[in-house]
Amino acid sequence: MAKKQLTRAEVPEALTWNVTDIFTTEADFKKAIQQVEKQIVEIQANSRHMTESATQLLALTELLYESEELLMKVYGYAARVNDGDTADPHGNDLMNQALLIVNKWEAAVSFYDPKITQLSAAQLDQFLDDKPELKRYEFNLRRIQEQAAHTLTPAEEKLLAQLQPAIDDASDISSKLDDADLDFGMIKDENGEEVQLTNATASEFATSADQDMRMRASKQVAKAYRSMRNTFGATLKSHVHAQNILATIRHFDSARQMNLADQKIPEAVYDTLINTTHEHLDLMHDYYAFRKAYLGLDHMYQFDRHVPLVADAKLSLAFEEGKKVTMAALAPLGKDYQNYLQEEFEQRWIDAAENKGKRSGGYEDDVYGVHPYILLNWNDIYDSTSTLAHESGHALQSVYTDKAQPFWYSQYPIFIAEIASTLNESLLNHYMLEKYADDPQIKAFILTQDVDSFIGTVYRQTLFAEFEHFIYTEDAKGTTLTPDLMADKFNGLFKEYNGDAVTDLPWKDDTWAQIPHFYYDYYVYQYATSKAIATALADDIISGKPGALENYKKFLSAGASNYPVEIVKQAGVDVTKRDYLDQAFKLFGEEVEELKRIL
Repeated sequence: MAKKQLTRAEVPEALTWNVTDIFTTEADFKKAIQQVEKQIVEIQANSRHMTESATQLLALTELLYESEELLMKVYGYAARVNDGDTADPHGNDLMNQALLIVNKWEAAVSFYDPKITQLSAAQLDQFLDDKPELKRYEFNLRRIQEQAAHTLTPAEEKLLAQLQPAIDDASDISSKLDDADLDFGMIKDENGEEVQLTNATASEFATSADQDMRMRASKQVAKAYRSMRNTFGATLKSHVHAQNILATIRHFDSARQMNLADQKIPEAVYDTLINTTHEHLDLMHDYYAFRKAYLGLDHMYQFDRHVPLVADAKLSLAFEEGKKVTMAALAPLGKDYQNYLQEEFEQRWIDAAENKGKRSGGYEDDVYGVHPYILLNWNDIYDSTSTLAHESGHALQSVYTDKAQPFWYSQYPIFIAEIASTLNESLLNHYMLEKYADDPQIKAFILTQDVDSFIGTVYRQTLFAEFEHFIYTEDAKGTTLTPDLMADKFNGLFKEYNGDAVTDLPWKDDTWAQIPHFYYDYYVYQYATSKAIATALADDIISGKPGALENYKKFLSAGASNYPVEIVKQAGVDVTKRDYLDQAFKLFGEEVEELKRIL
């Protein structure tokens, strides 16, 4: 653990991503913006005649996607530079330039969907017959047509597109506050040495064997968020309210319906997840009761939930070692997968080291025609290797999709985005359990990681989903979303989900303010569904079920070429039923019992 955060300039180049793969120089970045500007002018000039013939529809559709592909490179370049140090004015300037052209492009093409919805099904059929090249875009064209009831006039769509920067402001402000302005200060570690407390080091302290260390770190982080609770509360309230207004404008019954409709996700999938999870809360309560007893704690708090049950088996993996372990763990996915992974590791797709001002957490973002990029904030704990495997799942899904699909079908829907990543986590944990099969202590440590991963991805994200739906429905009813209201609801759900074994924190808590995914609009529930789906698929691949790997590769390559429910069904899981959830909870329960047996 570094005692002081590195500056961006102090990070070795090998641990940073290579943005020159997108544009060799910033002059090329600016030229790309100018090119998009020209394409915007051409798009607007031809907008009125777009649906007059199949030829004109084809020409404009091709230009639209050509400009969008270049636009994604512009944004990808700026975001990579900015996220490396969010406090750097130069990176901020690049990001502002990118966002300006993105917003301008979105406003310029806002007529497209309304124009498509004005075509009758018969007209579209005729256009497809007249110009067979249009069939390349057929799924997207029909998907847009199905949203006719929720698509406004071209003028109204343009107005909404122009307002989008203001709608996004709440999320941007919250992100800046969290990543650049919030300071947790210094803290004394277990050895009495002063170190910088950050999101990454707080995660490491959460696994400390010293409960006092865990408590002090948790309390200090909580105090920082508490000091900004009114600002975080105002930004989240503003975001939720804006989404509810948008839902009304687009003639949806709710923001949830709006955010699930585009990909035809039945709202029942959301409710089934929450209801089924509640039916299986006893499994988590039982585990926490065991954890409390095994650790010999008089009181077990939230910050005690991640300490390894086998402290002396704690695995420390440096970045290079973490890459080797990930490579070995993902071997069941085949030689082609291994080759792509090797390229990811060797060609600086990854920005690994934590530095001052860097965006927190981890993510993957694909730049079509270049390659995916992965952001990490590496710490030499097992969780960092797990995050590497997770984000590599995203990256390799992008690789397979980009090779199989054209640009317009490359942005795979969010509902399936977390399946490949969480499947990789399952393969990693399985590999580690096999590797240390004869070492009960390490096996218990890995099982603890696996159990805790399931809790964090299924139970916790379902809790987040339940909270998110609460704040949206309350705002829609006219209730003011105050920090106290949100804290009371969130903490109440924590108590219900965790059970009696977990004692309430001895200080005021605003964990709700720490979750950036609440600005992603009904995103979090998909972590839970994806983990359950991935659990089943990983088991099929590991056990060598005939066709399992081949079907999974088809899934990775599907992109956005169909609706997500159908794509997942091709891989062997029907999310319209609860079977996959019950199976996942069954496997979770079995792991808990195995862990208890070993310990």
